[in-house]
Amino acid sequence: MPEQGAMRVNGHGDVEVQYITEYLRDLRHAYNSILVFDGTLERLDRSFRRYGYPPYFGEFVPPFAPRLSRSRREWPPTEEEVASLIPHSEQLVLTKVQLQSPGFWEFLGKLNPLEVIRQYLNDRHEQRKDREYRESAEARRLKLENLQRENTIIRERIQLARELGATERDLAPLLNELVFRPLGGLERHQDRGVIENVERSQLPPPDRPQ
Repeated sequence: MPEQGAMRVNGHGDVEVQYITEYLRDLRHAYNSILVFDGTLERLDRSFRRYGYPPYFGEFVPPFAPRLSRSRREWPPTEEEVASLIPHSEQLVLTKVQLQSPGFWEFLGKLNPLEVIRQYLNDRHEQRKDREYRESAEARRLKLENLQRENTIIRERIQLARELGATERDLAPLLNELVFRPLGGLERHQDRGVIENVERSQLPPPDRPQ
């Protein structure tokens, strides 16, 4: 079972309800998407070790392939389809909120997606301190390259996929739709001040048996 983690998102609470609901939805989608990306490549590795032959990547990989073959829908999966793949025990949980300026939101979930989100938002927070920083298309491309290189979780999963025979073209749909695009959806909330930076938080104590 994936390791559990907790994070605190620092930001402002005096914002419109619409922005809060959009923020929580986008954060949940980013978490779910990265968890699916992580778990998909992990399952492919287990399958390879068990059966001894490399997986077929093509334009998509399980768990989406059965659904796509039935409906003939093209990639990417919808937000609802991604969410349907998350077991109840691995869903993102809001554990504590302090609605002040500044305030914070604390979340509990699986460690890997929380760490990817934390590093991505913190890197962007540092960049935004530079008043002259403007995110051009080239800057965004470099940021995504840095994420692949510097984020341990993403780097290890990409390396694993390459060892299983995946090409850059095979990986592009997974990275674009399950990592880059969902993370990019959080940027507007950072620009609004709903999110500033993110820090690791303490896990709550385990429930005592009754």
